[in-house]
Amino acid sequence: MAKRILLRVLALGAIAAFIAIVPHNAVSAEGIKILVHSAYASELMDIADRYPDLEIVSANTNSEFLEVVPECEAIIGPSYDIAAIVRAGTKLKWIQSASAGVEGYVRVPELLESDIVLTNAKIIQGPEIADHALALLLNLTRDLKFYNEQMSKGWERTQRLPIIELRDKTVLVMGLGGIGTQVAERCFAFGMRVLAIDPKDIPYMRSVDHLGKPEDLPELLPQADVIISCVPRTYESEGMLGAKEFDLMKEGVYIINVSRGAIIDTDALVEALKSGKVAGAGLDVTDPEPLPADHPLWSMPNVTITPHIATLSDAIQGRRIALFRDNIIRYMEGRPLRHVVDKERGY
Repeated sequence: MAKRILLRVLALGAIAAFIAIVPHNAVSAEGIKILVHSAYASELMDIADRYPDLEIVSANTNSEFLEVVPECEAIIGPSYDIAAIVRAGTKLKWIQSASAGVEGYVRVPELLESDIVLTNAKIIQGPEIADHALALLLNLTRDLKFYNEQMSKGWERTQRLPIIELRDKTVLVMGLGGIGTQVAERCFAFGMRVLAIDPKDIPYMRSVDHLGKPEDLPELLPQADVIISCVPRTYESEGMLGAKEFDLMKEGVYIINVSRGAIIDTDALVEALKSGKVAGAGLDVTDPEPLPADHPLWSMPNVTITPHIATLSDAIQGRRIALFRDNIIRYMEGRPLRHVVDKERGY
């Protein structure tokens, strides 16, 4: 009798375990429709072959998104009027951003106050953005902008900016997420002493000599020869580097921004460049973006501006598609999604 009871308990336990691991969407989904931006659709359509109840549809323009989204549970890679899309998407449960920064999403009340899960593309954009940060820095420290301008004139060995080596210089990396960690590794490889700030507790990294919190910024700024912004744009991070912070910096510091333009007070940066407090600035992002045609930053010899293209590379599309595929499969199988955004914190 006891043996039969034991066998029955074990059988019930096995059934319970089986039910627990069966993906809930896989057994209960009825006509799940996921809307994918046309830039990614062709490489994701085949996922529907694995799930009979899944339909993947694509859209390209804002009007197309608004037309289709009322029927959809999820959207991959929208880049248009997010507020209007959320209002129209009465069935939405999940939105996947194609970028790491999501300030355009979390400032939409309809999304912030809803139960819609927001995921982003953090981490996967780290390698190329980190490469770009170092390219901007080297463009300044090796005076490459000047020498590129001289090519049409022939051989010229004078210099416009001081040429310095990065070894033994101190860099402050603001934000040690998927981009900042890659920046720190590259700076470490150049022989730099790496300081960093991040609100999270980050595991020990061989490349980071000291990790502080955002409130430690005033004591770290005076130590840095180079400051690289990799922080997400939130209400707390806007204007993180303003006139007061520039006053704390070393004379002749270099500023690199590959995050969001609003992290730096543009007027304060211009004044610091004019005074020599900032020796050079490399900006992939600006505030406003784009800058007006007559803005002084365009004509400064110690400034390099690129048009928010740090995320471009020959490898990013593959990583982005891989993330989207993984998250669609996870969604269909009821498993936790990757890179879920804390909508209150903004990242």
